[in-house]
Amino acid sequence: MRRPTGWEVVAALLGLGALGSFCVWSCGLPPIPPHRGDGEFRDISHRAGPFPLRGYTVSMPEFDLGQPLEAEYRVAGLAEIGPECGVHLAIRGFNGSGNGLGGELRLELIDSKERAVVSVAGKLGDYTWWGFNDVNVLYQSGKSFFRPDPQESYRIRFSYTPDPRLAGQKGFVYLRCGGNM
Repeated sequence: MRRPTGWEVVAALLGLGALGSFCVWSCGLPPIPPHRGDGEFRDISHRAGPFPLRGYTVSMPEFDLGQPLEAEYRVAGLAEIGPECGVHLAIRGFNGSGNGLGGELRLELIDSKERAVVSVAGKLGDYTWWGFNDVNVLYQSGKSFFRPDPQESYRIRFSYTPDPRLAGQKGFVYLRCGGNM
């Protein structure tokens, strides 16, 4: 029996990869199981050309950004899908950047052993603002992100003091995992 050449092996592997990609493409992405606890879960998995991008979000109830708020939310069973997750304040419909905004924001993600997995605090204008669709999310590079443990239970502690320029706008605590390149 003849032994395959290196090029034949490469061609066979590429063919298997294409077949696997076709199956994922035609069969759809497997659903991500929802978390347990507070907030609304949404599977945001989609494709960028032939590449499947898995992702999900958990959105807490909206509140008026003209009013201070302290809240605590509980989430457990967060799917670990590869990319890191971010914990954010999301602002709906605000057209602008956070430059020069006052107000204060503190977000903490606490695990079941009372360790702060995420801990950020500062003026709204000191956060990085990232926009998509009609939403801006606020984060601090390297500090707002974590890798979820599906066996872990987390508490999200949230404290917000408004900037008067955001009165009438709506915001919500937002957890996002994956979904982008």
